[in-house]
Amino acid sequence: MRAVVYKGPKDVAVEEVDDPKIENPRDAIIKLTSTAICGSDLHMYDGRTVAEPGTVLWHEPLGVVEEVGDAVTSFKRGDRVVVTFNIPVGTALTALEALRALA
Repeated sequence: MRAVVYKGPKDVAVEEVDDPKIENPRDAIIKLTSTAICGSDLHMYDGRTVAEPGTVLWHEPLGVVEEVGDAVTSFKRGDRVVVTFNIPVGTALTALEALRALA
């Protein structure tokens, strides 16, 4: 697949990269249909983050679910989704406290 790859400060390129694969039962693979650029992308582009050369850049994409891991129950193949920039997994203490507050 083709992706935008961070090469270093102020240096990105569109390159062929390996197709993604399910590595964790909570993973999902999404075929992107569109994406956006925001300030956090520009921080990486300017070299003001810990992004390593070779990092595939993406941010706030929209797409279609292609595959899900065994533990994924909220989405299925074919669902249209948007991926927010902040993706909590629900295991940090603050996330658990917030979930308890909602109950």
